[in-house]
Amino acid sequence: MWFMNKIANPLVGWILRSRLHTLLSASLLLIIYRGRKSGREYRLPVQYAQDGQRIFILPGQPEKKTWWRNFKDETPVTLTLRGKTLGGQARLLNPQADPQATQDGLAAYLRRFPALAKAHKVRTETDGTFNAGDIREAAAAVSIICVII
Repeated sequence: MWFMNKIANPLVGWILRSRLHTLLSASLLLIIYRGRKSGREYRLPVQYAQDGQRIFILPGQPEKKTWWRNFKDETPVTLTLRGKTLGGQARLLNPQADPQATQDGLAAYLRRFPALAKAHKVRTETDGTFNAGDIREAAAAVSIICVII
């Protein structure tokens, strides 16, 4: 963890803010936010999927991480997305309160990263779409952040 926090994440963040961003920016962005308790600024490179004005971020191994909990309430963020700095509002989607948004977010993320469908137990139909029942079931168990830019 020390290596990721002190070396890897800052290096990836630097690349995403530089002219070299094209090496990584197809699948990674830099999210900048303030901790809800500490007020401290955090910069974190994350994998993302974009659907129009919505950016979806699915934290890997959320049970082992806490950063995503900063978005339980709508939170202003700054993104470095494909070399551009953008402002947005981020919030953790609630599968019980807003099941459709959560399902839409997971589906967008799996379209972008189809190899993750198996890990979420989502089957692909013969026409290439994801099984709607599987998406509904998987979305009820994921933590997914939606950023409106």
